Amino acid sequence: MDERCLASQLLTPKRRFVEQDDSLQREPLLESQQLRLIRATYEQSPKTFDDITEAATSVAHLIRQTLDFASTGSLSPALEPETIAETEAANCFGHTIVASECLEELGIEHFISYANQHAFVTLFDRQSDRSFMIDVVTKELCCEMTGTIGRQNPLDQLCRGQLRAENSLFTDDLLLRQLPPSINREDFLAVREWLRFPDNQFEHRDSRRESILQMFTLPSIPGRLLLLDEYNAQIDRLHGRYKEAADTLVDLPGLYLDVDPRNNLEEVGRLCEQLIKRGCGELAIEVARMVNESLPDDDHSKTKLFLPDIMRKTAKSMSDVKLLKEAIEEYKRVLKDSRSRNTNLIEGKLRAARRDLGQLVVKLANNNHQ
Repeated sequence: MDERCLASQLLTPKRRFVEQDDSLQREPLLESQQLRLIRATYEQSPKTFDDITEAATSVAHLIRQTLDFASTGSLSPALEPETIAETEAANCFGHTIVASECLEELGIEHFISYANQHAFVTLFDRQSDRSFMIDVVTKELCCEMTGTIGRQNPLDQLCRGQLRAENSLFTDDLLLRQLPPSINREDFLAVREWLRFPDNQFEHRDSRRESILQMFTLPSIPGRLLLLDEYNAQIDRLHGRYKEAADTLVDLPGLYLDVDPRNNLEEVGRLCEQLIKRGCGELAIEVARMVNESLPDDDHSKTKLFLPDIMRKTAKSMSDVKLLKEAIEEYKRVLKDSRSRNTNLIEGKLRAARRDLGQLVVKLANNNHQ
């Protein structure tokens, strides 16, 4: 079994269920009677898309009997087989990875999707053009999502050899179609913040734009590995292991997931700041280049400024004239490629970088004459 198989040591059901009911017995998840029953039911079916979604929904229910949800924080451990088996808890990344591993045992083709720092399993049917999501921790979101995905079919994008499919997810449409009247929509959203960005601009309060999410989709195996790398890099950062976090991330060019402009690249930005403070500016620039290469082709937002910003900060910290000149050229490139009518932010940063260069040259000249 793959040593990175997260479910390899998981037992089902949870310990507390067995403590409450002596008749229950724990067994390895991937060899459990419940998973064998799901497999048998699926294999005896015509294997239509409805049969596939039913099996996947049953897998999600089984995992909810196996794992608790735990949000990510400074005390969170890395996602590793031993740890998740001991704690019996994981965030959405862990739940999605375990669900994917179970679906692989069933021989069901599936994909890993990501939107607004949230991961879930997706299923697609080429013949009917239907799509289905498995958000393991939320049974209401183990549901049909046909008609809620914008842009080209993810399968077509992946078949062309793209590393990931890039789409829009219309969560207002998703909730409108899936939430029964008995569930209060606002209460549901309040504890599932990933479904909608907060809108602080009064004039847009009634608009739908904050519920249109950037969604990435990958094949199951590379998707699982990517979730593991990104999550564990985040844990390394939270635990002060900045170089380890960076060493993981620099290997993900074109794949880094958390690039929606509305999240402001906060996580990776904090990492780069800590690297620069510790004299690892060159590594910070490598991380920034990885992020830049992971931006969608149609992204002309302020995230394009992340790379020259990190270059500029590093150059100032190292008193590196050559690097500062390279940052200026990068700002100029972003300005040239910008499709926005309002380029004030880019022009302001470019002026500031030129001012920094002048001051640095004077500073170095004065130091040489002393």
